[in-house]
Amino acid sequence: MKRAIHLMLLFARVSVQNFAAYRFDFFMRLFMSFVQLGAELVIVYTIFHNTQSLAGWRWQHMVVLVGVYRIIAGGIRIYIVPNMRAVLEDIREGTLDFVLLKPVNSQLLVSIREFVFWRFTDILLGGAAAAYGAARLSAHVTWTQVATFAFMIVAAFTIIYALWLALATLGFWFIRVQNIEMVFWNVFEAGRYPVMIYPPWVQWSLTFLVPLAFITTFPAGMLTGAATTGVPPHTPLLAGVMAVVALIASHKFWQFGLKRYSGASA
Repeated sequence: MKRAIHLMLLFARVSVQNFAAYRFDFFMRLFMSFVQLGAELVIVYTIFHNTQSLAGWRWQHMVVLVGVYRIIAGGIRIYIVPNMRAVLEDIREGTLDFVLLKPVNSQLLVSIREFVFWRFTDILLGGAAAAYGAARLSAHVTWTQVATFAFMIVAAFTIIYALWLALATLGFWFIRVQNIEMVFWNVFEAGRYPVMIYPPWVQWSLTFLVPLAFITTFPAGMLTGAATTGVPPHTPLLAGVMAVVALIASHKFWQFGLKRYSGASA
């Protein structure tokens, strides 16, 4: 674990040093993050200008959900997507050999090589939006809710990482799977809204087939009060179990995929 943390910090430091050479680019991207968050809040305002609630969710709940969506999207773009893109390219080009030859766990190394520093702005802005929405609720947010929310966010990132690792592992069998990323983001867009607004069969699909509910809706609901948002109280337990199972399954699938890798010599 200590070695893994050291490697993560090393790669992160290199990425920050590279990005520091383009400070103007950083401020432009920061501005765009503000614009994107502002646009999402305008959508919330437009929706609730004509209604008091959406499937039991008030505007404060929706602001929290917007914040959670920004946190998750930012985290995905910081580490997960850049590294999985690199994995797919390494598999296609046969350069994964350089990773496998290093005296480090291959899954760990392919998961931490890329680091997009400026995407932290999305996490900070999302956190601010979530905190503002929670503070504007009439009910008092307890430390238990905050701790549960933090646990749900960690579980959400674990589930997403496992999903992306499994998708990247498909590259051992299929040459071109880049379109999977586009499909992922299109599905992820549904996470901007609580799953309760969809028909029952869609709710079930977004909870158990594509666990989007555990990634955005349920964390936001646990922070703002499960009873008022329709989130089952046992959700954190399910999220933890799902995260562990997904992580183990993706690891086994990665190991199975490595056996199919023929390398640059093929």
